[in-house]
Amino acid sequence: MSYTSTYTAAPVAGLMPKLRMSLNAFRAYSADQRAKRQTFRELSAMNDRDLADIGVARGEIRHIASQAVALR
Repeated sequence: MSYTSTYTAAPVAGLMPKLRMSLNAFRAYSADQRAKRQTFRELSAMNDRDLADIGVARGEIRHIASQAVALR
């Protein structure tokens, strides 16, 4: 009785779509993080009176920035 095993390498062409997907995911993550930081900076720059006018407490800024990105 003889046992043989063969190893078939994944096709090289299959690597590029995976790399492309990874790059696209990284780009999307980076864009989300930029939008979150920008929202956070803009809200943080506002004074308490302006924040109160739009119904935001200073302690909610980080949460609001995260939610703004999640809703995109």
